[in-house]
Amino acid sequence: MSIRPLLLLLFCVLTASEARADLGLPKEETWLMVGPLFSNSARDSGTGVGLEASLNFVNDFYAMGVFGQAQRLEDEHTRLSVGLQGNLTLLGLELGVMHETANRAHAATTGLHIAPYFSFIYGSVGFRLGIPLYAAEESRPRYGVEGAVVLSLKMPMRLGRGEKVPFFHL
Repeated sequence: MSIRPLLLLLFCVLTASEARADLGLPKEETWLMVGPLFSNSARDSGTGVGLEASLNFVNDFYAMGVFGQAQRLEDEHTRLSVGLQGNLTLLGLELGVMHETANRAHAATTGLHIAPYFSFIYGSVGFRLGIPLYAAEESRPRYGVEGAVVLSLKMPMRLGRGEKVPFFHL
């Protein structure tokens, strides 16, 4: 190896700016997350495409917030859900109310929405369980219990800025 590459390497090392890792956790931050929602149901409704929005209040390792979803399913009906959600680092849980609009075969149905998920900054992967509780009419059957794999992609937007707390409390 000639002297020139060594001098160039030494110059780069000596003049490089200081590298620094920020190990702080968010404290009292507010985030709005909006993006597309995709699902594949084990029930006859098939795949769905829609939109999800969530507003989260983040503090250290956990976050609490609200969510809303609207999704059009393959069998020509719409599924809406709203509720509360909580995260502990990468694991989350949604609890809320869901409503499925009527189609030719089923009456409009309202029920319970339960969805555990694995969250990352730009989306989540989870399992959704819809438990029907009430049907709007008696002439057609209500929708049955739904189990679906759900993928969401999200654009995070920080609305409120808090302070960082050290990751390691010494």
